[in-house]
Amino acid sequence: MSRHATMNIGCRLIAATAATMMAVAPVLAEPARPGRPAQQRAHAETVATLAAAFQRAFRSNPDILAQRASVRATQEAIPQARAGLLPQVSATAYAGVLSARSLLSGTPTSSYQSGTFYQRGVALTATQTLFDGWRTQNSVLQAQAQVGTQREQMRAIEQAVLLDVATTYLAVATGQALVEVQRRNVGFLTETLTTTRTRLASGVATPTDVAQAEARLSRGLADLSSTETDLSIARDRFLRIVGAPPAARLAPASAVDRLIPRSRDASRDIAGQDNPAVLAAISSVKSAESAIRVAQGQMLPQLSMQAQVARDIGIDVSTLRTDSAQVVGRLTVPLYAGGAPEAQVRQARELLGQAQMQLDSARVQSRSVAFAGHAALDNATFTIRAATAEVRAADVTVEGVRKQADAGLRTLTELLNAQQDSVNARARLLQAQSDRLVASYTILAATGRLELPRLGVTQPAVGAPPPQSDLGVRSDAWGELRNPTGPARPASAR
Repeated sequence: MSRHATMNIGCRLIAATAATMMAVAPVLAEPARPGRPAQQRAHAETVATLAAAFQRAFRSNPDILAQRASVRATQEAIPQARAGLLPQVSATAYAGVLSARSLLSGTPTSSYQSGTFYQRGVALTATQTLFDGWRTQNSVLQAQAQVGTQREQMRAIEQAVLLDVATTYLAVATGQALVEVQRRNVGFLTETLTTTRTRLASGVATPTDVAQAEARLSRGLADLSSTETDLSIARDRFLRIVGAPPAARLAPASAVDRLIPRSRDASRDIAGQDNPAVLAAISSVKSAESAIRVAQGQMLPQLSMQAQVARDIGIDVSTLRTDSAQVVGRLTVPLYAGGAPEAQVRQARELLGQAQMQLDSARVQSRSVAFAGHAALDNATFTIRAATAEVRAADVTVEGVRKQADAGLRTLTELLNAQQDSVNARARLLQAQSDRLVASYTILAATGRLELPRLGVTQPAVGAPPPQSDLGVRSDAWGELRNPTGPARPASAR
């Protein structure tokens, strides 16, 4: 093969490689455009956009679903606490046999009187607590604070999952781009080896040149295999988090710079106030304060009233039926209970101190994450500028070294080194673009802003079903006997 033909092949290979590498770079980041739909149509069994991945994970991720169930369960503590000041009504019925034998006095000789009575009766009792040391009111406040804690923890889990989705999505997109880069590199090295062997047959190249080309091709194949392995791992993690496999070509992820605070200090301040973990810790402090007042209420007087209507039948021989009605008020003043209430108050105060320390820790951690995310964002921005300049220079270097090698001024080793430098520069650029987007989403999560509405993504409806009435729950409990873990599932559902 002539030198002119070799030069043309090299030009075509370099141009094709550069065009392909520059085409895959925008896969990682694309500025958001007004009016662009939040979710594109994807394959029925795969996820092709970041918005679709967010929606699917928000709807079906098991960690999010588990926390939502925890919130619903905690909400039931509010009506339980309110029941303390609501009337308690019960109905009682009894039936039995009474056999009695009495020793009579006042007779010359001892005599006995015996009889058997069949007794039965019904009673309706209503009890109303009038004052319980404000335990019920404080228990309601404690339950409401616990619900607030669970809700904020749910937001924290949702945002943590969304951050994992974004990180994994970008890892898959970066892996796809890197695999494309490595495949083009292997193609370049394969053509270079073929050209070198042809030139060896023509007496232009040496066996050393062929060996160097073979070694670089082997290295390129190893790099391609490693990149494909990383991509396979990222795809499997994507499937685990999102619940669906990623598409063969992922759509560009939109930048979220408009949602990020302008400076590191601003991010740190916002994270210390709006981070879901901080808000959950604040609710925990309120719950602990209410728990102290609940424990103190045990040492205060208790006032209640009880009303009862009853009918007793067959009391004795002379009385066939007795109807009665009574209203009784009870005032109980605790004097000494073995020290248990006092110990519970001390325990609640210690738990309050623990909650306050956890609040301080949550603030410090959230501020640190926000500050680190902003630092990573600034570093990635600088790295992108540097890597872009490096890629541009590497392309010029490869072209120049190739021409000089054709003229006999450079060796094949120098050309292969220049090509490897160009591949490494593009890999750094792709990774820096991914790191910048990951840092952006990390800042959003740290500041409590990683939410679907803020991102312009339609949030799936995940509302809880309407609560069942108390009568319906009681009828269900009476109508069916079940084991404590619920009805047994068929074998096919396990």
